[in-house]
Amino acid sequence: MAAKYRVTTLGCKVNQYESQQIREILESFGLKPAGIDDPADLAVVNTCAVTAEASRKNRQAIRRQARNGRTRVVVVGCGAGADASRLSELNGVTAVFGHETDVATALRSFMERQQLTRLVPESHRQMTANREPLQRPRVLRNDGSIKPAVAQPGQDASTPRTTNLLSPILSTQFSEVKQDPDLLSTINAFARHQRALLKVQDGCDAYCTYCIIPRLRADLRSKPIEVAVQEARQLIHAGHKEIVITGIFLGAYGRDSALRRRWSKGRSPLARLVDALAGVKGLHRLRLSSLEPGDVDESLLDALASHESCVPHLHLPLQAGSPALLKRMNRQYTRDDYLAMIDQVRSALDRPAITTDIIAGFPGESDADFEASVEIARQAQFAKIHAFPFSPREGTAAARWTDDFIPKSVVRERMARLTKVEQECSLQFRSRFVGHLERVIVERNHPRKTEPDDATSWHSMRHGRADRYFPIHFDAPDARPGDLVPVRIDRVTPTRTHGSAITSNHNALSLPVLSYA
Repeated sequence: MAAKYRVTTLGCKVNQYESQQIREILESFGLKPAGIDDPADLAVVNTCAVTAEASRKNRQAIRRQARNGRTRVVVVGCGAGADASRLSELNGVTAVFGHETDVATALRSFMERQQLTRLVPESHRQMTANREPLQRPRVLRNDGSIKPAVAQPGQDASTPRTTNLLSPILSTQFSEVKQDPDLLSTINAFARHQRALLKVQDGCDAYCTYCIIPRLRADLRSKPIEVAVQEARQLIHAGHKEIVITGIFLGAYGRDSALRRRWSKGRSPLARLVDALAGVKGLHRLRLSSLEPGDVDESLLDALASHESCVPHLHLPLQAGSPALLKRMNRQYTRDDYLAMIDQVRSALDRPAITTDIIAGFPGESDADFEASVEIARQAQFAKIHAFPFSPREGTAAARWTDDFIPKSVVRERMARLTKVEQECSLQFRSRFVGHLERVIVERNHPRKTEPDDATSWHSMRHGRADRYFPIHFDAPDARPGDLVPVRIDRVTPTRTHGSAITSNHNALSLPVLSYA
């Protein structure tokens, strides 16, 4: 019987992507995914380290996977890098791999040491036995060849090392952006999701005062455009109609630093990537995960406006509306910069959905500071606000400002206020599209009824997201997850958007471009 695995993911979209990489690595070794109620021989917990609350959830997830006593638990991700010694002491944890580790090679060695390979079918053991250990080369030469960071026995460190698999890719010149072979690894599909994530960038050196990530992923690197295009084709071939480009600091794609004062002028490397991906045949929607005001320049907006597959939606974290707090957070923009960027986006894109993040209760946040955030939220008319209470992360500057911590009762009040503002802004934004058409990719069937006035048959209801990201519930008994459906928006409520499918040919790949009245 083949060994069984389970992957638990906490944190951001990059972690979700990297978890899919891990699944494909394990399955290439012959392991099979464990069912919901099945014990796993190997459990990989991909951890987050962005807040103290995230660290607590890491430990909780690890204990849950180790509960049966027979599962070998491997901890990876940002939490593994930030809290390695603490997490390694938890019962059931047999290995902790931080970001400095080549996870593919480490997992294979781990399974051999733990004798998990005895549970792998002979055919898979033979297939992987001669697999050359993956290295972590740091340099991509101008001629496209790779130089290893560490010489292997019998190999000169200055000798380019490539594999047959990568040679056709690496033969292309990558002169326009900083490349890194670490990001040559791709995925074939994004399991159990209709939208596929595509990681193209890693690393951040911006050092916001509340964020630990630059201490864990300081080395900026980018996926070659040609490799990203190849991966997008693989994902589309697997049935995904939407791709979300993601990275640790996505705006720094192709850059040596996340600090904009160090950026060279000229067309944004991210705009070049958008142009390349948007042209991939069969892609219906291309979305960017998260950007900051300084990342959104004219060249990027031109690229987004030039392609029908690029959706009119940007996630642009605000974090705070107070100039004083933005400075204390070490954000690279001012309040006026942010508002000017919002106007620029609205001028370039068709009624764009702008979503954001706001932190409530940052150290030193006064009532006036908080009201400044509320004011900008209403002025920007955000389609959605992700509000977070400040959670001190050990190792960051903000965690040391204990004298300025805001009482928890005040933070709860501010969170409740932001929730109310978010509902008002969301309802106002969605109301603009009543009677109009939106493309929807069906995500699941039979969503739970949560509104007493919803008389639509529960069994025929479908759920999916529009181009502008907000979810729509509609009656379409023949639609299946993954189908692309044109939906007329009929009505909106504070918690839902209701619509009607206007065609029965839900899976047509040649749907006409919808015009918004």
